[in-house]
Amino acid sequence: MRRFVFFVLVAALLIFAYQRWRQAHDASRETPGYTAPAASAVDAKDVELLAAMDAQYTKLVDSVVPSVVSINTSAQVLLSYVDPRDIFQRLRQGIGEKSALGSGVIVSAEGHILTNHHVIAGMQQIHVQLMDGRVFPAKVIGSDPATDIAVLQIEATGLKPLPLGDSDLVRVGQTVVAVGNPFGLQETVTRGIISAKGRILRDSDVELFQTDAAINPGNSGGPLLDVHGEIIGINMAILSKTGASSSQAGGWEGISFAIPANVARRTFESILKSGRSNVGYLGVTAGSLNAVLANQLGTRDLQGAVITAIAPGSPAAVAGIQQFDIVRTFNGARIANADALLDRIAKAGIGSKVQLGISRGKLSGTVTAEIHELPAAAVPPAPRPAPKPAGS
Repeated sequence: MRRFVFFVLVAALLIFAYQRWRQAHDASRETPGYTAPAASAVDAKDVELLAAMDAQYTKLVDSVVPSVVSINTSAQVLLSYVDPRDIFQRLRQGIGEKSALGSGVIVSAEGHILTNHHVIAGMQQIHVQLMDGRVFPAKVIGSDPATDIAVLQIEATGLKPLPLGDSDLVRVGQTVVAVGNPFGLQETVTRGIISAKGRILRDSDVELFQTDAAINPGNSGGPLLDVHGEIIGINMAILSKTGASSSQAGGWEGISFAIPANVARRTFESILKSGRSNVGYLGVTAGSLNAVLANQLGTRDLQGAVITAIAPGSPAAVAGIQQFDIVRTFNGARIANADALLDRIAKAGIGSKVQLGISRGKLSGTVTAEIHELPAAAVPPAPRPAPKPAGS
């Protein structure tokens, strides 16, 4: 019995000694100690403004992100393929499915959503996913390829719509925030400035905003917002050298484009009223004046819109309006820029006669033109390959 107790005690001592040895051995292998700085090298009082701005941006994002949705679309398509087992390599056909991603923004408590026409064009199934994870089938209320604006609607409760701001007040250099679903990464937020206004990417009467906020495939249809949380544009396209088509992931290179909110608003309201975009049409493409262009046209007055192109047989052509005419007034109201002119044309009643005050070189006068409805033939072609849609 004594021998048994002795062996037990010896075993316990050995185990205790082994544990102490392991602890000392492990401690010797730990990372050597270091002295961490007690505080930041930057005094909080020196960056109070930056900290306040950071807090404001965070508050802005928290307020607007719940209003941005992800759009998932799909459609069955006829595919042509060659069966590798066919020694004659005959072309066969079968049914396949294509799908695409996009973004949108809620603009009414009734569930209306603005997005791009190219996001939903040709698609049979459209589903909208909210920030809280809920998914709803979407109904297409109307879509306009000319402005690349589409209106969807979902039946859902607890929606938080965002207001459409006045894009005429947007200035180059102001801060903007873009929110969307690039590459399926929902609620992605990027920030930048308005780089330029009046960009025209296609044979269209829509002048676009250029921004350096990062926009990528899947961002199409998402909102471009000002610091007040108002929609000032609908993100539409990017300019990129990579990617051969809009279905490929072209890289963002700092040049993105958005449809001004006023264009989106009038298309939205027209679709709700008549089921389609029923806007006024004169058949002109207009640009805003700058110092160089004004000098070439022999004027110092930068107020007005210069006519850069006229559709053959259009109301403008019939009225005698010519290329490089400068429109100064519309029904007596001063025209500040091209966007103001195009907005007034779009809002004018179909069939109404309007008075345009025009400068042509050293001459000036008034031209009467009749507003027509935008004909199907006037719908512009798809964007050229270089500016690629940022979604779908």
